[in-house]
Amino acid sequence: MSKNFLRVKRDLLQEMADIPHHTQESWAEIMLKYSQFLTTEQDQQSFWNFILNPADDRDYKAPEFYKYDPLNVEIPEFQKMSIKSEEDEKMEELTLVNEEVRNGLTCYISTRVE
Repeated sequence: MSKNFLRVKRDLLQEMADIPHHTQESWAEIMLKYSQFLTTEQDQQSFWNFILNPADDRDYKAPEFYKYDPLNVEIPEFQKMSIKSEEDEKMEELTLVNEEVRNGLTCYISTRVE
């Protein structure tokens, strides 16, 4: 484990201990506040292993982590969709246009009917 992860873990546990009772909101706020500092894959894996096994049980089996490769994700620019009404025998075919926009590690997909 890196020094960065150990520091984040220490701070996270300290903040959790300082609050006498938690709500879903306070728990989520603490998790999000400290997870932003885990920038390396190793730190993120250590974080999830800690969250899933906080008692550090020896029988714990760590999950398999897969490396995300955004270049291997293909979103077709054009798609066809058929719409058919149950009351009517007519069927209409629409062409959907997908536009992909990336902002850092976040991907937004805007879909519109052409």
